[in-house]
Amino acid sequence: MSFPVESSDGSSSLSSDLPLPNEISTTCFALLQRRYHPVISLVSKPFSRLIASPELYAARSLLHTSENVIYVALRLRLEQNPCWYSLNLKPFKDQSLLVPIPSFPSLPYWGSSVIAIGYEIYVFGGCIDGELTSNVSVLDCRFHTCHVLPSMRVARGCAATGVIDGKVYVIGGCKARSVDWIEMFDLEKKTWESVPGPCNEEVNEKTIKSFVMDEKIYVMDNSNSFVYDPKENKWEVETVLNEGWRVGSCVLDNILYTFGDKNQIKLYDPNTKVWRVLKGVEDLHEIRSWSRLATYGGKLAVLINVGTKGVTEISCTEIELETREGGEVWGKILSSDRVLSIDVSSKIVKCVTVTV
Repeated sequence: MSFPVESSDGSSSLSSDLPLPNEISTTCFALLQRRYHPVISLVSKPFSRLIASPELYAARSLLHTSENVIYVALRLRLEQNPCWYSLNLKPFKDQSLLVPIPSFPSLPYWGSSVIAIGYEIYVFGGCIDGELTSNVSVLDCRFHTCHVLPSMRVARGCAATGVIDGKVYVIGGCKARSVDWIEMFDLEKKTWESVPGPCNEEVNEKTIKSFVMDEKIYVMDNSNSFVYDPKENKWEVETVLNEGWRVGSCVLDNILYTFGDKNQIKLYDPNTKVWRVLKGVEDLHEIRSWSRLATYGGKLAVLINVGTKGVTEISCTEIELETREGGEVWGKILSSDRVLSIDVSSKIVKCVTVTV
């Protein structure tokens, strides 16, 4: 099996100094879990170049060895912009760690909308120096690089976002309900266009959270929840969803998972429109504000800052899910680790999962 990824001049980016032929070396390295890459890259310069090569990620895709990696944006001090960390689960000695990504630019101070698509993280708008921006950037989580995309037509803060059929929809977050209240970005063409039709006047100017389930975009503002169907260009109010949806939620297999009362995790099925409690995980840490849920290889990851004032101690609990007879979903705690300990207060601002 070969992995023909070439540079712009037609040559391979791999070194000829590898101990085995490039094709065999790439295949072997592609079978290794990504959490071991940082240490392997220290062995030699040829190994380092292979770990950072497009050939390796092409091989991982073909061999179906791509992995989920959680990326977290932390605001370490009240006055600072959030900075990016990656969560390396159990690389060595059964210790999971949040590792800073200095090559990623920090997020705008507040209001940016962040979504993960494949191995990339897209950042839309936000507030910079007291002004909303229309900027769009994309973070490449394979090589930890960043580049700029065409700007949105209007500046936005706290906009709702969703990806459906290769199109990114950005909703609200702007000062005026103009014809550009909903914009659509074509991921293939890299172009923006306005979505015609009236906006929903009931949706607050600033939304809090948004997700895609069943090819519809679910939007929560500061008091209500709504559903937008891009194919029908139609809005609905989702009253039952609004009863239990919290910040820090995530979607797995078209089911919404969120924090409930008494340190519970609750789930919502958009087809039955019923809230249930995730059973079997009653031994979680005390769930506090700024906690986050994320998906991880078909499992749930719960990130909670358990530190006291002036101290950050973030724990990550990994939960395996099982659907039993009658449709009840049960969770089993697989591990719970302290992933970051630093002598400064922090808040988990964003949490997304990419595939690399």
